[in-house]
Amino acid sequence: MPQSASHSRLYRIESRNGAAALVLGGDWGGASRLPTSQRLVAELVAARGDSEAPITIEGHDLESAHPRVAALVYAVSQGLHSREIAVAFTGLPASVSSLVALARPPAADAASGRRAHWLTRLGVAGRNRMEAFARAAEMVGNAFVATPRLSVGKAQARWVDFMALLRETGASSLPVVTIVNLLIGAVLGFVGAVQLAAFGAGLYLADLVGIAVAREMAAIMTAFIMAGRIGATFAAHLATMEANEEIDALRMIGVSPFEFLVLPRLTALTLMMPLLFLYAAALGIGGGMIVADLVLDTSPASFLGRLQDAVAARHFVIGFVKAVCFGILIALASCYLGMRAGRNAAEVGRAATRTVVVSIIGIIVIDAIFALCTNALGV
Repeated sequence: MPQSASHSRLYRIESRNGAAALVLGGDWGGASRLPTSQRLVAELVAARGDSEAPITIEGHDLESAHPRVAALVYAVSQGLHSREIAVAFTGLPASVSSLVALARPPAADAASGRRAHWLTRLGVAGRNRMEAFARAAEMVGNAFVATPRLSVGKAQARWVDFMALLRETGASSLPVVTIVNLLIGAVLGFVGAVQLAAFGAGLYLADLVGIAVAREMAAIMTAFIMAGRIGATFAAHLATMEANEEIDALRMIGVSPFEFLVLPRLTALTLMMPLLFLYAAALGIGGGMIVADLVLDTSPASFLGRLQDAVAARHFVIGFVKAVCFGILIALASCYLGMRAGRNAAEVGRAATRTVVVSIIGIIVIDAIFALCTNALGV
């Protein structure tokens, strides 16, 4: 097939001992007309004939490594591969070779198309679960080891960060904790008042609200709030640091990511959760007292007097211990999932979502364990 005058300066096809070669040359960036890949493939196939040798694409004579060269080399090589003809490259500029390699689809793995045996999939899933459990256990162990170091000021953590975290987990959470627990106490009071009034036992509303709030609702609702507000924030922050390779940078300079990032968050949330529980319990009881005054005409003095007789200190102790456990759970779950997130923006959102889900499930499981234990002990 004859070449045009402009094309003859850009390429030529040579036959070498039964093999064909496409020799590229000239300035592809300044050319006004370029040969098509279909034309080059047809000429190369015709020049190759019945030979089984691979076709060579050479670039020794190129005057510049223009992207047009990479586009044409890729198109020609794909056209030859579709005809099951092997292609070899020689003398191409490094930038052209890199672009061609980047555009080339990955080689298909013959085994990848087959679904693995169910025993293999089960083994892989079990191994992944065991590795995740080992990493979680490692984080818990680090917490036991590093907490005494923080108490004596030897941990690799900054007090300014710790104070900021205390403010974020404590004072900044008061508005939402106030609204939710006040309304939860009011709802409990209203539901109890309607049912108890039917039996003429409205005075016992203080028992219902006090025990429910002190043992269960104040700790659980506060934990739910902190899981959605603080846990998701911690996970998103650490996942962003992981995506930006900031955690790797801390390791490179000899700073422990656990002591610098996890330990302050764990300590701050563990300290603030029981304090928030006491505040939430007071608000929940206050909401029930308001409803008792409005619905049952029970004076605050009568309500508080009955509350003092019905609600023992052990109910608040149980709720207090639950709050501490919930705080530890939320902090460890958020930090673990945040630091194990993938290095892209989508993983930041996934880490925050997983933290909330895992924390809520963990809170309910811990509460059920407490219920079983206190029932067995008769507390």
